[in-house]
Amino acid sequence: MPRYQSPYSTSTRFLRGNLHAHTCCGRFMDLAESGRMYAGLGYDFLAITDHNRTHPPGQIAHWQQQAGLVIVPGEENGGTDHMIEIGVHDVTSTPTPAPATTTSPSRNGDGYAARAQALRDAGGFVFGCHPQEYAHGDENIRAGAEPLHAVEIYNGLREGRGTDETRNVALWDELLTAGHRLWAVANDDFHCDYVSPGHGWVQVQVPEDAEPTWRLIVDQLKAGAFYASTYPSFRRIELAGGTLRVEADGRTQQVQVIGPGGAVLHQQAGHELIWPITGDPSYFRVEAVSGIKRAWSQPFYREA
Repeated sequence: MPRYQSPYSTSTRFLRGNLHAHTCCGRFMDLAESGRMYAGLGYDFLAITDHNRTHPPGQIAHWQQQAGLVIVPGEENGGTDHMIEIGVHDVTSTPTPAPATTTSPSRNGDGYAARAQALRDAGGFVFGCHPQEYAHGDENIRAGAEPLHAVEIYNGLREGRGTDETRNVALWDELLTAGHRLWAVANDDFHCDYVSPGHGWVQVQVPEDAEPTWRLIVDQLKAGAFYASTYPSFRRIELAGGTLRVEADGRTQQVQVIGPGGAVLHQQAGHELIWPITGDPSYFRVEAVSGIKRAWSQPFYREA
C-alpha cells in the first residue's frame, strides 16, 4: 500500500487568520479599528501586506497591542502580477518583469518565477495572489509553481468584483496533478472600504500548549499545517494506518476526498468521513461542503 505524507498533527488547536490585508486605500486604515473588527469575529492573527511596503517591528508590536490579536509582518510585491511574502520586515528586491508583447502576452512567466524565487529566498511564506484578476494569471501561477509555497484559491475582494474564484481551485488541481507541490490559501484581501472582514481565511494548526507568535504561524504555513475556508471548519484531519479520518463542524453537509484531475475519490454525507485509502492517487485533499461554501485541506502527497 502506498504511503502518504500528512501535513497535519493530532493537535486540535487551530488559529484563524487573514493573510492579505492593508493599512492603505480607504477607511479603517488604523489597525486599532480594523484589527479589532477581526478580533471580534474570532480571528487570532492578521497579516499586514501593504503594497511594496513593510513596517518595522516596533510598529507591528504596537498594532498587536492595539488590535488584540497577533500581527504578522509582510508585503504585497509588484506593480502588477502581485504575490505576497509573509513573515518579513523588509521589502524584498525582485527582478522587474518584462513588458507584455504580442508574442509574450503573459508578461514573461519566467520573470514571475524569478520574482517568486527571490521572495522565497528572502525567507518568507510566499503565495501568488488573485490570479483571476489578470488575463495571464493562470500562466503566472503555472510558471511560479515551483518557487511559490501556495496559491490564493479564494479572494473575497475579487469575488465581489466578479472574478470566477472557482477557477483557482481547478488551476490548483491541474498543478497538483502535474506533480507540483503547492498549498492553498483563502483570504479577504481587506482593502478597507472595498470588502468587509470574514469572507475567506486560513486556520493554522499549532501545538496545544504553544505560544501563538507570528514566527510560529509562518513556520506552520510553510509546513502546510493549515486549511483554507469560506465557512465550514475542520475539527480534525488525521491519517493513520492507511485510513483517513475527518471531522468537520456540524454545519457541514458533506465531506469529500478529491484526487488527480479534480476527481471525487470518496464522499460521505454529514460532517464526518472515514476513508481507507484505495488505489494509489499521486495526491488527495479533503473538502468540507456547506452549500456553496467550502473548506479545503492541504494535499496529502504520495511518498516516492
